[in-house]
Amino acid sequence: MDLATLRNIAAFAPILADPDFETGAWTEPRRSADGVITMPWFRLSEPASAFVTTIAKEDVAAHYLAPVDDEARIALMHMVEHPSAIADASVEQIGWILTYVLRADRFTERSLARAFDTGLMRAIAERAAVLGNGEPT
Repeated sequence: MDLATLRNIAAFAPILADPDFETGAWTEPRRSADGVITMPWFRLSEPASAFVTTIAKEDVAAHYLAPVDDEARIALMHMVEHPSAIADASVEQIGWILTYVLRADRFTERSLARAFDTGLMRAIAERAAVLGNGEPT
């Protein structure tokens, strides 16, 4: 992950730290006139969606595809479960965690929302600010 990518991610630190930040909401199930039912799904808020779009646009996940050893995996999962541990994360660890979270949402509804709700995405944006030589606000 290069310096520009870190700064683009870091730009979201104050947005994610805002007390009024909302992750998103569930949509309502719908039935069309021809009887087709649309199941409810979780829709990210505009700021959360913009953050995910930025990560996708920067193609962070493309750089962190190789498997990691068990020790590294344990450390990464600890950071996912304990966002305060992100304060010491390396650039590579941030990339791996973002890759994990983005891919998990494909298989488990609301995985991304959980990453926002637990403060994981905020911690990543704040760490990116420090690593990108800027201070989080």
